[in-house]
Amino acid sequence: MSTRGKGVPQQVLTNSFVISKLPTKTRYFQYEAISGGGRDVKNPRRRIEVFERLQNHTDPKLFTPRCIFDGAVIMYSSRELPLSGRDSQNFDVNMSDKPRVDGSAPTRGVLQVSLKKTKQTAQVLTAINVLQLIIRQAPNLKYPNNTRAFFTKDAGIQTLGGGLELWRGYFQSVRPTIGKVLVNIDVSTAVMFKQGSFQAAALAVLKQNDVRALDLRAESPQFRQLKNFFKGVSVTLVHRKGLKKIRGLVANAGNFQFENTTVKDYFKKAWSRQLLYPNIIGIQVGSKDRDEVIPAEMCLIAPDQRYTRKLPPEFSPMMVKFSSKNPQDRLALISAGINNSITADQRSALDYQNSPFLQDAGITVSPDPISVTGRVLPTPRIHYGNPASSRPVQPRNGSWNVIDQTFHEPKSLSSWGILNYTRVSDQTINRFVNTLLNACKKLGMNVSPPAASQSCSGASSVVNDMRSLKHAVGNKIGRDPELVLAILPTSSADIYHAIKSFGDVIAGFPTQCVRENKIERANDQYCANLGMKINAKLGGVNSLPRSGALEKLMSAPFMVIGADVGHPAPGMVNQPSVASLVYSYDRYAVRYEAMMSVQHPRQEKIDELRKLVYRAIAEFGERNRAAPMRIIVFRDGLSEGEYALTGKEEIEDITGAIDDIWRDKNVKGGKPELTFIVVGKRHHVRFFPKNKNDGDRSGNCPAGFVADNGVGNPAVRDFYLQSHGGLLGTSRPSHYITLRDDIYKHNSDDLQELAFTLCHAYARATRSVSIPAPVYYADASPRISRPSRILTIQQIVCARGAFHFNPAMGFDAATISSNDDAFDLDRWRKNFKDKHSNLSKKMHFM
Repeated sequence: MSTRGKGVPQQVLTNSFVISKLPTKTRYFQYEAISGGGRDVKNPRRRIEVFERLQNHTDPKLFTPRCIFDGAVIMYSSRELPLSGRDSQNFDVNMSDKPRVDGSAPTRGVLQVSLKKTKQTAQVLTAINVLQLIIRQAPNLKYPNNTRAFFTKDAGIQTLGGGLELWRGYFQSVRPTIGKVLVNIDVSTAVMFKQGSFQAAALAVLKQNDVRALDLRAESPQFRQLKNFFKGVSVTLVHRKGLKKIRGLVANAGNFQFENTTVKDYFKKAWSRQLLYPNIIGIQVGSKDRDEVIPAEMCLIAPDQRYTRKLPPEFSPMMVKFSSKNPQDRLALISAGINNSITADQRSALDYQNSPFLQDAGITVSPDPISVTGRVLPTPRIHYGNPASSRPVQPRNGSWNVIDQTFHEPKSLSSWGILNYTRVSDQTINRFVNTLLNACKKLGMNVSPPAASQSCSGASSVVNDMRSLKHAVGNKIGRDPELVLAILPTSSADIYHAIKSFGDVIAGFPTQCVRENKIERANDQYCANLGMKINAKLGGVNSLPRSGALEKLMSAPFMVIGADVGHPAPGMVNQPSVASLVYSYDRYAVRYEAMMSVQHPRQEKIDELRKLVYRAIAEFGERNRAAPMRIIVFRDGLSEGEYALTGKEEIEDITGAIDDIWRDKNVKGGKPELTFIVVGKRHHVRFFPKNKNDGDRSGNCPAGFVADNGVGNPAVRDFYLQSHGGLLGTSRPSHYITLRDDIYKHNSDDLQELAFTLCHAYARATRSVSIPAPVYYADASPRISRPSRILTIQQIVCARGAFHFNPAMGFDAATISSNDDAFDLDRWRKNFKDKHSNLSKKMHFM
């Protein structure tokens, strides 16, 4: 392997395995496969079962050797199928093994499947897609899955509570690289519904033990909670065979009347079942035309069902602990999955050696993980105080401390106030304030005691509270607050939202929220971290990361852009996506301005990118009296399938914005060079130090490990960079894909070093983070960060979009309509307000 480039070479193992023997059959025929007949199957696993039934029972002779199916609409065959309609055929697939007594064809339980041969083109018939399906087909038929990963109790299980449990499983993905084809295998985790008593599960959801807690009125919050939790879940029945999907719940189910009888009387007469709890809830199944009510005590949660909704927050720590495995344990689990088990009667979970699909295709997968040689990049220097005189700090293991350091540019704070939405005592607040003042003083900030403080009641009073505090501070200091600090209860999303909305949009001053449980035990470290956020929000600069790559850029004006799109949460309909863009406007790329735009739901391309970039360049020029000569864009959120189209369109938008502003402003100089990089986080490539001594304290590769050969994409110039120190589990490197590079061209060294340097520029931490700071700032999704080994959820620019909408729009709340055509983008844009002009040049989003 090549070891060219900056840094110290280091050999690592990866969770990638070579396909040592590729298919002996090199031609596959593609068919469009549709299940229908008025009963379209939407669940991918169920569709796979239908097509397995088609091949094994309906017409096994036609489907020999067996075809592979993607769980959606594509089926591949290694031979051309002799279909009755030449290129198409319809099949009736009986999903039941029970024969009809009279010998006639069954009607219920029969699904129609339509096969149609499609044109074979390079776009639809790709070798990688076929290999992907061959690899995944056998375990996806055997285990619950999401098509990309399957899950099995044998790999590990843990009860969560609330009717849920965690299962471990395996992710698989075929990845081409230069000279070979790999299978990327990783440990994965799924939340599953716990099999067993429906009644027990319902009590667990409500955190109750007494079955009488299920005697609920239909309008009660607990009833609605259970209805939302169980909707779409399948149950088996105690009194007879059958699998039913829950459509809804019914209160007082035993006394529900139909056809001149009640449910409890029906069960007693028809099934000799005396209901023990006729007054509690039951489930509603069947179609709207043929409704059926079944008492809760007659239902069992069916096995192997994934919970696909957002996990309740109280379970997040258990999820993190269960899914986090140190590098050695993670690699051991992966190896156990791919290798044959020691015992003859138990096969490995992946079972590549015995998969009929792999055997038929003639594919062999090596059981040994591949080794690659990467490099550990030199660590940037962190400058505090005056960079000309102070000694720089050298990070170790991806972190550093600020002891005896002052901010590069500390700000003063004399006009500020406190809002207290808790019952925390004045004594506790005074102790916290004194600790905060001392911590800020050590960091070079001149912070006065708060000019005003007041106790508050709740979310409904926030606007009046903010205005009252603003007047109180103004009367004492003679000007508006420079900052409002709010002390919040542990659970207070509504208060937080109202405070941020008022500060960001209405009043135009930064706000800092702290939780009551934090200030009660606030120490110097906590208050120093708070000081970093406050200084950045006031327009100060905490520190400057410096490196050779950054010095080269500083030879001419340059701008770094981070961009992302935040989409509505799963289940949200008729709500817009929010695009965000942040851009640097100083010579060190540590100060950033943020802007947002509203666009159609779940659209990944940034609709108004041309307008946003135009505005960013114009504002940069006004502040620096010069146009940027180099623009580096870090784009978050694009998947591999979006590189070619979305990436190309966005690059055209950026170059179009440059053309527009050069024309409109009559700029005489040359146009800036552009480098456009996609930063990917949603992948499963991991690196494991070969030698334990080469890892950091967590057993992970050290911060700054970069790999640009051995596992990369052969179609693009890319590299993996593990920029942060390991803390919990196995670190995930970020994947950098260069789609255009005028600045660095074919030399990745400086680009890699720049990305690593910018990972040290995140203003609210004294750790290097997993992606460059501008991407972090623009990031749409909540991210788990561990700046002080405490899990915290932070939402940056894109996620702040909720604060900018008129509350009457109900952004981030469940909506009723599911008709996408009814989405009114103009209405959403009219009810969206940009940040207040007072927040210009202040990183209020910190």
